[in-house]
Amino acid sequence: MNEMDLLTRLRAEVPLRVSPQAEELFRAGTARQGTERVTTRSRRRPFVILGLDRRWRLVIAAGLAAALAAGLVAAFQPPGPAPVLTARLLAARASAAALGGPVVPRGQWIYQRTVIYTVSPPKGYPARLTQGTWSTADGSIQYLGGPWAFGPGHALYSTLGSLPRDPAALDEYLARLSYPDGKETRAAKVSTQFLTIEELLASAELPPAVNAALYRALGVIPGVQVKPHVTDITGRTGVAFVLPKTPQSANLEIILDASDYHYLAQAAWQPSDGSPHSAIPFTETALLRTMLVAGPGSTTADPDPPSRAMLTAERAMMTMLTAQKPGAPALPHPRQWIYRKLGTNGGTWEVWARADDSEQASYVHGTLVTCARPARCAAATRWLVPAGPAFGPNALAASPRDLLDRLNAYRTGCADVTGYCNAVGVFASMLIGYDNVDTTPFVSYFSLAYVPGVTVENITDAARRADVEFRFPFAGGVTGILLDARTYRFAGYVKDGAQTLLLRQADVSGPGVRP
Repeated sequence: MNEMDLLTRLRAEVPLRVSPQAEELFRAGTARQGTERVTTRSRRRPFVILGLDRRWRLVIAAGLAAALAAGLVAAFQPPGPAPVLTARLLAARASAAALGGPVVPRGQWIYQRTVIYTVSPPKGYPARLTQGTWSTADGSIQYLGGPWAFGPGHALYSTLGSLPRDPAALDEYLARLSYPDGKETRAAKVSTQFLTIEELLASAELPPAVNAALYRALGVIPGVQVKPHVTDITGRTGVAFVLPKTPQSANLEIILDASDYHYLAQAAWQPSDGSPHSAIPFTETALLRTMLVAGPGSTTADPDPPSRAMLTAERAMMTMLTAQKPGAPALPHPRQWIYRKLGTNGGTWEVWARADDSEQASYVHGTLVTCARPARCAAATRWLVPAGPAFGPNALAASPRDLLDRLNAYRTGCADVTGYCNAVGVFASMLIGYDNVDTTPFVSYFSLAYVPGVTVENITDAARRADVEFRFPFAGGVTGILLDARTYRFAGYVKDGAQTLLLRQADVSGPGVRP
């Protein structure tokens, strides 16, 4: 039996039905006490909520009651032939189910586990690949278990209050996201609409009302059909929206659970007929698990809203991303000279340093002195980054928590060696003086949010600037990392009760040159 025959067999016919577990879930949801585990959704979002207060238990019970009511209505329908399952009818059912989903803050981190199956994978790649990814609910920041990915977020988040309510109008809006001039062909339009909805359903945690609207819009895209009996690549029974192939796309499929209509998978395939897309015999991505977590790298369910420290880290990262010029490299050249004006309790001082901190220059008794790390003058130089760790891409590709553990092995003079005081000290040095480390600021901000006991406070620093401070519960060492409250750029740090402030920074042509 070849692979295509196997896939055909997997898509055996199964009955379309209302969930037989609705009444059981309803009774369990209303009978359990607040300290017990309650699963609010089925396989797609196995959120585990602990210590629910009475208001949340009532919300969950209401949702389950609605699901039970829908099941009872279906059970007592008069006998007769079942209605033909059209795209509009499936869209209505999926939309009603989506309204019972959780409301997830846009800054909440989501962990998703998926499996990708490809009949003819590229050379060197497996036919079946299982992977985990992390992203904020709005899709603006993604962590792929090593590399990071960034973007402006899902376009719908910026327009949630003004999205068209009419399904056809919403489809037009989605088409304009990719074709703002409106000059696309009909085939390009329907492909874009279907693919955009497919992407959002697969990866975004939009508000329930928006997800419901997306399903309704899916049901009115011209040409969309329904497969009432489908089995996804993991063996789960489902029902699917299908957009037949167009000049712009292969056959596209969105698979929902046959019982409760939550999202399961997406697929694309093309018969080998010599068409431009015949190189896609079959591929499918199935969503195995979706879970709320505390932050990137975490695989432990955490339904609590994101902490202020995590939201601050996200905002700082997005500030850095939006400040980057289009087409410019993410990091400066290692040999680039950078000017910094610093402020301490003893006054201000100026430093010129290479981006990789291999050389540094400053005025000593009115004379500009430049020193390289290996030179004799290095011992007498007040380095922005003390000698010690060799920062490099391999060291910094870890998850935020792993990076904390790695960098905490370096000794920065902290008496508290059991906590993360040393790691925070390393981050302070890197942020103020080492500008050529692979994604260092990105990972470091999230690492800071994971330090046990960290809080975020609004302060006024010694330069009378409004700052936001990551504050750490250490007895000594670096106890605070400061960000400008207006721009969320790095502003300085607090060590042993004294502030070191970054007052100005700019790229320059060499030592002694001021911006």
